[in-house]
Amino acid sequence: MELFHGSSDAITEIRADGLFGGIFGSSEASARSHGEVLHIIESPKPLTDFELNYVVEGAYEIALELADGDEQVADAIMSKGCESLEDCDAEDAAEQGWEFQRLRGVLASRLGYTSVEMLDEHGTTWLCLPGCTVRTA
Repeated sequence: MELFHGSSDAITEIRADGLFGGIFGSSEASARSHGEVLHIIESPKPLTDFELNYVVEGAYEIALELADGDEQVADAIMSKGCESLEDCDAEDAAEQGWEFQRLRGVLASRLGYTSVEMLDEHGTTWLCLPGCTVRTA
């Protein structure tokens, strides 16, 4: 799978650090809105939302473990949109959603995948993890 990522600086590798433990890849048009340096990302083992929720065995159990047993959080991790919880105030909603995205990436990595499908303001996007290759376009 080939995806695109835009930034202000060139990226030579994807590391499991930073806010999400990877970088987001999407369409070329969406990527260009995030910076002048366009990157091409190749994910050898992408995990679709369908596969995560209906094919891969044990995924929910790992999500529940990552959520410290909280079923609402596990459900949010399994959700393509990684939506914040209803009882979360507006100030914390974005940070909570970002944390759920990060945990979805951790889940995908633990299952042996190199990227995982999500939804964001651009529509379908992928959190690309270590194991993906990245190069400038």
